[in-house]
Amino acid sequence: MSLNKSMHPRNRYKDKPPDFSYLASKYPDFQQHVHTSLTGKPVVNFREPEAVRALTCTLLKEDFGLTIEIPLERLIPTVPLRLNYIHWVEDLIDGQKQPRRGIDIGANPY
Repeated sequence: MSLNKSMHPRNRYKDKPPDFSYLASKYPDFQQHVHTSLTGKPVVNFREPEAVRALTCTLLKEDFGLTIEIPLERLIPTVPLRLNYIHWVEDLIDGQKQPRRGIDIGANPY
């Protein structure tokens, strides 16, 4: 999660990325996907769909109070990047005098 420079200014993860150690101590489902790097830092293998799903579900629960289930055969969003998207859309429609409508067509390959 080294995208801090490209994060939206209002993104809660811009200056404070997720604390994998804390989250692993609180969420057993996530804990099994956190490993210690050679430098002693907690890391997650983002190439493992199960790990990405566990992190996504953990962040949604911890930071937004949401409990969700995501099938592994579906595209698994990363919370910080989806939050960027939401903030950018907010910026586009903020201050508009007339109501705006939009559609997110998605790009799910499944």
